[in-house]
Amino acid sequence: MQTLVEAASHIAQEIERTRQHLTNLEQALQGLRPLITIDAATTALPFTATPMARAVEDIAVVDASLPGRKVVKIKRIGKVKKLAKSSKGSAAQSSRIPSTGAKLWLSCLGRKKLSASELIEVALKKLDLDESAHVVIANRVRAWLNASAKSGVVVAAGTRDGTHLYKRAVA
Repeated sequence: MQTLVEAASHIAQEIERTRQHLTNLEQALQGLRPLITIDAATTALPFTATPMARAVEDIAVVDASLPGRKVVKIKRIGKVKKLAKSSKGSAAQSSRIPSTGAKLWLSCLGRKKLSASELIEVALKKLDLDESAHVVIANRVRAWLNASAKSGVVVAAGTRDGTHLYKRAVA
């Protein structure tokens, strides 16, 4: 019996909230009437925008701005150039690495199935470079392998001891 009383009370509260909302909507309509003109001879409703004479308040609308809360702005930081902590000799060494391209990498790959590390070693021998250029050549090889695998110039040829092998695609 008590649940029925609670349900009836809840329904009565909902009815009262609905009545209050209907009253607010009627007030809003009364506020909008001066803005809308209806010409009975036509079916069109011309709309005239006039400055709002009075504000219509609705209890259901809540202002989302809260005092005391700060808006967090993200600070943008530009790209930071990394400076190598090395001597001028090593900077000169890295500038002596020749430019590389697909033609060089394909000639290093040949008809063999090679892993990325094997391709790096072949390229270092072919370009006659020492181990100080290993990092630069490794970055170039991996970038070329990823791009050429996506474009279909090179295909995956299985694995050997857990490393991926690549070979030229059959044209």
